[in-house]
Amino acid sequence: MTAVKRSEDQGFLPYQTSCAVIAALAGLNVGWHISVPNMPQTVITSCNIEHTGGGLPPCLPMSDYVWGLTVGLYAIGGLIGSLSTMFTNMWFGRRSNIMLCTIFTLIGGIFSALAVNTGMYIVGRILVGIGSGLAGSCVPIYVSEIATKKTRGALGSFFELFLNFGILFTQVAGLYLSKVPDWRFLWVIPSILALAQLLLLIFFTVECPRRLCANKQYEKAKIALQKLRGDADIEREFNNLLEARKRDEHRRQMTIWEVVSGKDKYVLINTIYVMVLLAYNQIGGVGPMSVYSVSFFTKIFNGDTGMATNLSLIDAAVNIVATLIAVFFMNKVGRKGFMLISTAGMTIACIGIVIGSSVATDKTGPLIIFSAVLFLFTYSLGCGVVPWIMTAELLPLHALAAGSALGNSSNWLVNFVENTLWPIIESHLNNYSFIIFIIINFIGFLFCVFCLEETTHKDLDRDHAAKPGATDLEDSSNSNLDKVEHVENTSETTESTPDEQR
Repeated sequence: MTAVKRSEDQGFLPYQTSCAVIAALAGLNVGWHISVPNMPQTVITSCNIEHTGGGLPPCLPMSDYVWGLTVGLYAIGGLIGSLSTMFTNMWFGRRSNIMLCTIFTLIGGIFSALAVNTGMYIVGRILVGIGSGLAGSCVPIYVSEIATKKTRGALGSFFELFLNFGILFTQVAGLYLSKVPDWRFLWVIPSILALAQLLLLIFFTVECPRRLCANKQYEKAKIALQKLRGDADIEREFNNLLEARKRDEHRRQMTIWEVVSGKDKYVLINTIYVMVLLAYNQIGGVGPMSVYSVSFFTKIFNGDTGMATNLSLIDAAVNIVATLIAVFFMNKVGRKGFMLISTAGMTIACIGIVIGSSVATDKTGPLIIFSAVLFLFTYSLGCGVVPWIMTAELLPLHALAAGSALGNSSNWLVNFVENTLWPIIESHLNNYSFIIFIIINFIGFLFCVFCLEETTHKDLDRDHAAKPGATDLEDSSNSNLDKVEHVENTSETTESTPDEQR
């Protein structure tokens, strides 16, 4: 007798994996636009070539302050995109949101590529920022909701993996295109990628069954789930989806105000955790290491631009290696385990950077290089990957739109503040600038030790009103309708939840 292939027990199914990869391609554009100002700054802002009229100007003259503003406004666009997902996640499906993100990225890239003045270039940066903000919220949720429990951690890491590929590809392309007028192609390339992703999304992907069930499109949800799971038996998984939506029927979608005002204490606490996690995706110093790495290392290595450029390329490659390690070992090490490794490693690396750069002798060069590589390696193991995965795991569906919008907003706000203030910080603290990140990363390590919940192997549709420490065995009590009814009948004898108190 052939054993039944239960869909929830499956691994990397071809169609499910291809949908996750297509969605995660948005990370390629996010990484590209984060890093693209790194190399061609001098060429764009001060090329010293007179524009004789006709055609596009060879460069866009601007001061260092205005250039820093264009870098920061990308993050402001990301903040706008993140906040807007509070509404777009409810109005549209996850898949449609990702399509919207590609449209913003496509149009924004064209604006910057064809910019005839600084204002047009800035508009392009804001538009691609909005697209990136949308992607940061929608892509990780989409991937988490189409993946099986076994593959959620690995597939959820794809967004950060492609983001790191985007950073690496930008650095490589910058070596050859940082000249007049070729620098404009650095904005054309991601626009082409955005168009390709839009077409792939339209013709080769499906909407999340979980989202379709929430919209009461049950037949479409069942068809989409079967397509994602291949020839596996989906009855049990689909029934679990229906039961979870039944539990959510009396819970309308929470607004941002309802979340932050503490209407549901459990949701508020977990939203704060999501905001802290996504802030640590940026706040530990990865911004200066990505956007300003060439100028920072040039200063440390006494004007050796070649050494600084090579080190930036090495760092970008190390990002990818570390993210691949996280993809393969996410379920074994766990979300919390990788966050502990990441924050501890970044703290140690920042200490090494401060010591090496402050002493600044020929003998400390290897220490600076090792510390920079260690920083990016440990960052990509945890802080770069885990926050995106844990958002959907920590928040119930009725609070996911608002909580995700708040979490991603904290990410982009930190991105803006850090990248805008970094030139000022560096000018005042010089080689001691990374002392700030030693303190920040150590605080993050303590947060992970004492506050962070391990969510590896937990079901997305477990009853989030249960105690945070509930195990998978306890969560599995909701696996069929009889058990759901049993839990409801006995809930009066257990500790009441915030939802029950309402």
